[in-house]
Amino acid sequence: MSAAPAAIRHVSPPSVPSWDPPSARCPWTRCVVVGDAAARRVDVPRKGCTNPGWTDLMVAALRSVRPDLAYLNLAQDNATAAEIRARQLGKALAFQGDLAVVAAGGSDVMSDSFDADATEAELARIVAPLRDAGADVVIVGPLDSGRARRGAEERATALWQQRLRLLEERTHGLALRSGAIHLSPDSSPARLGPAFGHQAGRDAQTRSHAIATAVIRGLGEYVELIGRAEGGRH
Repeated sequence: MSAAPAAIRHVSPPSVPSWDPPSARCPWTRCVVVGDAAARRVDVPRKGCTNPGWTDLMVAALRSVRPDLAYLNLAQDNATAAEIRARQLGKALAFQGDLAVVAAGGSDVMSDSFDADATEAELARIVAPLRDAGADVVIVGPLDSGRARRGAEERATALWQQRLRLLEERTHGLALRSGAIHLSPDSSPARLGPAFGHQAGRDAQTRSHAIATAVIRGLGEYVELIGRAEGGRH
């Protein structure tokens, strides 16, 4: 008799956020995600549990009204904004998505050599080609990418929060300049924890669902805003 496989602790799948703007329409047909560990798909058992990431929950909500929505997630662990541009942007453009989600900057924030100007410039170099290709671009975050050093958490928290606020301001300004959609789920370290991308079990599910719900709500508001603007032209 073969040995029993190692036990995997399965937790109940989180509910899919509701896509419920009054129009109940999803205008996008192809969704691509670029980013760091905060946006990486979690579709295999990891650290003793199974847990879909917030990007998967977001897409599941969109597919509830657009079942044929194509989805490509290119996010990678620990990827800086420069690495995302170099390694993921070309593939994202080739996919020809009409909805592009950019969740980047978390790895940069945790770097000893963090440079807000350089990070903002790299994000701009990611967003501009996607916008030029005709995609609606959603800039999410910044979210923690799971790169925090646990041994220095207390000492680093104040600096981390300061950097997150600074990058939040920069990404908001970038969205305004580029015509992107800026969505900011609550990324407080006290709420998401210093290793958000690698938490396990129910706690991670709660975080994934909260972020997905915030993103879906923002997308729904955007669709309604565009719908009202288009209706006013007729």
